[in-house]
Amino acid sequence: MVTQTYVEPLGGEVYTLGIENDPIAKSRYKTSVDLTEDTVVITENLAASLKLSIGDQIEIEDDPFKIAEILKNAKGTGIAPDMMIFALERAKLFHNKELSYLNNETTALMVKTAEETDLIAMANEFQKVHPDLRVDIVEEDQAAKNNVNSLTLFIVILSILILIVTAIMVISNFDLFIYKNKNQFAIMRALGAKTAQLAKIIRIQSTMITGAGAFLGLAIAYTADQFLQPSFGRWFSVSLTQLSFAWEVAIPVLVVASLVIQLFLYIPVLKSSKILPLTILQENEELDFKNSGMQKAAIKILGISSLVSLLFGVILAVDESASAILILLSGFLLLTGLFLALPMLLTGLLNVLIPASKKFFSRNMSIALQNLKPQVKKNSFVILSISVVMIIAVFGSVMLSTIKQNNTNYISEQFPTSVVITSRIQQSEIDPIHLSGEVRNQVQGAQVASVSTFGGGELFVEDGTRSFDYTLGDLKALESTKVITDIGKENLAKAAIASPAFAKQHDVKVGDSLEIGIYSDEKQRAEYVTTMVVSAVSDAVGNGEVLFDWQAKALNTSSTNFNKAYVNTVDESLAMSSLETLTSMYPELIVNTHAAALKEASNMFLQRWAIFILVLIILVVSVMAGVLNTLLNNILAKRKEFAVLRTIGVRPMGIVKIIVTQISFYLLIGLVFGALCGLVFSLIVSLIDSGKVAFDFPLILGVAVSMWVVSLLIFIPVGWVMGNKKISMEILSDNK
Repeated sequence: MVTQTYVEPLGGEVYTLGIENDPIAKSRYKTSVDLTEDTVVITENLAASLKLSIGDQIEIEDDPFKIAEILKNAKGTGIAPDMMIFALERAKLFHNKELSYLNNETTALMVKTAEETDLIAMANEFQKVHPDLRVDIVEEDQAAKNNVNSLTLFIVILSILILIVTAIMVISNFDLFIYKNKNQFAIMRALGAKTAQLAKIIRIQSTMITGAGAFLGLAIAYTADQFLQPSFGRWFSVSLTQLSFAWEVAIPVLVVASLVIQLFLYIPVLKSSKILPLTILQENEELDFKNSGMQKAAIKILGISSLVSLLFGVILAVDESASAILILLSGFLLLTGLFLALPMLLTGLLNVLIPASKKFFSRNMSIALQNLKPQVKKNSFVILSISVVMIIAVFGSVMLSTIKQNNTNYISEQFPTSVVITSRIQQSEIDPIHLSGEVRNQVQGAQVASVSTFGGGELFVEDGTRSFDYTLGDLKALESTKVITDIGKENLAKAAIASPAFAKQHDVKVGDSLEIGIYSDEKQRAEYVTTMVVSAVSDAVGNGEVLFDWQAKALNTSSTNFNKAYVNTVDESLAMSSLETLTSMYPELIVNTHAAALKEASNMFLQRWAIFILVLIILVVSVMAGVLNTLLNNILAKRKEFAVLRTIGVRPMGIVKIIVTQISFYLLIGLVFGALCGLVFSLIVSLIDSGKVAFDFPLILGVAVSMWVVSLLIFIPVGWVMGNKKISMEILSDNK
C-alpha cells in the first residue's frame, strides 16, 4: 500500500509503504525483519537526519513506533527516495483525507511471474480489465536490466572459456605424456599389444585424472561456499546472504564439465592407440606441418556458419533470447574456426620469418625459428592455452568496463548538475522560489533551478481526452544550468517543453497549441483550465512527459509540490558544507552530489572487479604453470639437439638466445592471437546489448607483459644451465 504518513520530528509527511511479511515484498524492498503493528523500517538518510538508530522510538501519526531495521540508501544507483515501511494492516489504519476515495485499500500489487511469462502481454491484459491501472514491469528498468544481463552473460561465458582453457591444458599435458612415452607404446605394439589394450591403458589414466580433478574441484567449491564466503564478503565489502550449497546446480555442472574434458582427452587416446609402431616413432618429428583438406573445409564451414548465425541473431531473431543465443553461437563458432586455423597460420608465419631472420637478424634466431617448425603441431595447444587466457582477460575487462561505463552514464543522467537537492516528503510545503534564493545565499556563485513533483493533466483532443504527466520548473534557470538546452519562448507562462515520446504520440510540434484540463474528483471528468504552446521538444524532459514553468498558475495544483533543485557549483565539497545549515532548517531535504554517487558506484564496481581480478590471477597462474611446464619439458626433450648445436660453434649465450627466442615466439603469438580473438569476440557479444563498448587496454597489456616477463625469468636461467652442461654427457643422454 502506497501512502504518506506524518512524521512528528520532521514536521511533514514522508513517502510510506505498507507491505506483507512475504518473500516477494522483502526481496523487493531489501528488508529482513517481520513487521508488527508497532514497528517500522526507515531508510538510512532519514535515520541520519533524525539521529535515530535501530531500537529507537519515533512518533508517526501521533503513535510511537520502534525502528526494527534501517535500510541502506543505494547511492551507487543514483538518487534514491527515502521511505518508511509498515506492516500492511497497520498502514491501512492511517487515514489520508486527500486519498479518502481509495478507502485505504491496497494501492499496489506485486506479482512474481513464471520465467517464460510475456510480461508485456500480461500488462496489457491487466489494463483491459482496468484501463486506469498502471503496470510497472520491474525487469524493464533499463539500467538494472542491462547490468544484470551483462553480469549473467559475463559469468556464463567466463565459465565456458575457463572450461575450454582447462580442456586445452589437460590435452596439452596428456599429449606431452604420450609423446614422451611413445617408445614404450611402440615396443608394446611390436610385442603384440592390441589397439584396444593400449586404448584401455590410456583411457584408465585419463579417467583417473578427470575424476580426481572433478572431485577435488567440488570439494574446494563446497569449502569456499560454506566457509570462505563470509571472509570474501568482508574483503570485498559485500553483503552476502549465506545459503545452503546448491547441490542441484553443482552436480550437473560437475558431470557436464567432466564429460567435456574426458571427451577432449579421447583425442590423443584414439590417435595414439591406432597408429602403427613405425608411425608412432615418426610422429611429431616431421620438418613441416601438413594441412589436411578436411581441416580447411571445417574452417570455412565454421566461418560461414558464424556469419549466418550473426546475421540471423541481429536481423531475423524473433525475440531477445533467440537473438542472444544466435549471437553467442556466432562468437563461439568464430573462435573455434580461428583455433583450428592457428597451426596453419603458425606454419605460414614461420615460412616467412625464417628467410627474413637469415637476412636481418642473427644466426641464432634463424636456428631457433627453424627448430620450431617440427614442434608447431605439438605445441599448438600451448599457444591456444595462452590465447584463451588472453580472451578471458580481454572479454572480462571489456564486460566489466562496459558495465561501469553504463552505470556512470546512468548516474550522469540523474545529475545534470553537480548537486541535486531532493525532498523526502511527497507533499512538501517548501516554496521553491524561496528555497532557490536560500541556496544562492548559502553557496556563493551557485546556479539553482527547481522542479516540481508530477502533476496529472488531461490533453483535449478530437476524440476526447488523454492523460499525461507533467512537471513544473524554473525554465530560465534550467536553461542557464544547462539542464535544458533551449526553452524556445519568452512567454514562460504559456511555454510547454515536450518530450520526444509525447510529441510523437500526440503528433505535436513546436508552435502547436495544447488545450489542457485537470481531472475533477467531484465532477468525475476533466475540466479545461488553460492553453499552452509547445516551445521546444527536448530529450531532457525524461521523467515527466511535458515541462511547464512555475508561472503556469493554472497547472500549479496540490500535487505539484517542490520535488528537487538542481545546483551548479564549482566546489561540491564546499557546497555540501555550506548547505548543512539549509538541511538543519529543512530536515526533509536530502543533498545528493554527483561525486558521492560516482564514488559509491565505483565502490560497487570495485567489488565485482576485485572478484574478476582474483579469478584472472588464479587462472593466469594455473595456465602459466601448465604452459611453462610443457615448454620446459619440450626443451629438456631437445637436450641432444642443443648439444649438437654447441659442437658446431654455438656458444652458451647462443643457446640462451635460441631458447628465449622460441619461448618468446610462442608467448607473443599466443598473446597477440588471444587479444585479437578476445576483441572480436567482445564486439560480437556486445551486439546483444546495445551501447558503447569500453576497453581496458592497461589491464590487457599488463596481463600480457606479466606472462612474458615471468617466462623470461624462468627460461633465461634454464637456457644458461643447458648451455653450460658438458657436451659429451648431453650427446649420450636419452631424452625420451
